Amino acid sequence: MREFDEPGAWGRYNATQRDRPPRPLALTLLAHAGEGAGRLALDLGSGAGVESALLLDHGWRVLAVDGDPAAADLLRERLPPEQAERLTTRTTAFADLDALPAVDLVHAAWSLPYAGVHLERLWELLLSALVPGGWLACHLFGTRATADAADVARLSAADVDRFVDRLDVVHREEQEVDGTASGRPVHWHVHSVVGRRRPD
Repeated sequence: MREFDEPGAWGRYNATQRDRPPRPLALTLLAHAGEGAGRLALDLGSGAGVESALLLDHGWRVLAVDGDPAAADLLRERLPPEQAERLTTRTTAFADLDALPAVDLVHAAWSLPYAGVHLERLWELLLSALVPGGWLACHLFGTRATADAADVARLSAADVDRFVDRLDVVHREEQEVDGTASGRPVHWHVHSVVGRRRPD
């Protein structure tokens, strides 16, 4: 059994992440998308809620979606009442996500690869929910990424091109680095993307 296939693995991981700073992808996204002014953002795979809290700090309303039953409580614990009023949480596995409201921003850091065989369908759902002119930021795993779950989606560079062809891409970076996850060696091969939804 691989690390994130073990019962409770995501909850244990998320608990270790609550005090980290926001990830660079979210900061790059906000540098382009700007202040929320009440617009709706989707944080897909919200985890410990660090990036959801960042979006709320910048005036966005947030729909935070995560499969970990403890994620919503982790997020709400860190928020003042004014921000909590602008937060909606949904606990569901990506495989079961079948409807989304119209959103102006999608943040999906380190989450989409874990949709596995459901990635294509989930990507279409995200783009359908994202309004024209809305912003999307995500990580996608490349073909040389090692797996810490049984069902992880890996994409070729051509696949990534196809995925982002309806976006005006303002940031795209491919990185490969050896590292560890919970003490186990892993090879990260990651495409980072920030783009704006073009009209159909």
